Amino acid sequence: MVGKTLIAFFSLAGDTYNVGVVKEGNTQLLAKHIANYLKGDLYHIVGDNKYPDDHMAIVKQAKVEMNSKLRPKLVNPLNNFSQYDNIFIGYPIWYNKPPMAVYSFFENFDFTNKKVFLFCTHEGSGESGTFSLIKGILKNANVSVDGLVMKGTEARKPDAKEKTEKWLKNLNI
Repeated sequence: MVGKTLIAFFSLAGDTYNVGVVKEGNTQLLAKHIANYLKGDLYHIVGDNKYPDDHMAIVKQAKVEMNSKLRPKLVNPLNNFSQYDNIFIGYPIWYNKPPMAVYSFFENFDFTNKKVFLFCTHEGSGESGTFSLIKGILKNANVSVDGLVMKGTEARKPDAKEKTEKWLKNLNI
């Protein structure tokens, strides 16, 4: 891969649907596989909106945030975004969309002429049209809609690394 690579992801640890209480979120596991394979830098997208520990409470909060189009402030600075040529963006599917902190990430940085690759985790919805949605949001970037889509429960299995690397090889980057 030519140029410097960033793997940005939103992922929650704690009480996770169909998985239980975890120390690392499902999307974070995929992000780590990508970073290790590509030798890229990891960036955890974290907003200033704190989430409760209980999964059902998280679901309720996520719905309120989406309905109000909340844009949480990113709490961990990324001062060197311009140095990256390739940006991998990962997120879970919440109500058929990325979490609102991901939208904050899009709005905080200039993606002009960046190569963007998407990956997501879900528990039955697939990517829910989010790849095309993001391509429309990041109009000045070269967004690939050939993204990695994996169930969160699958992301925790031993073969998730192999599946992720196969996807990366098929991108021909």
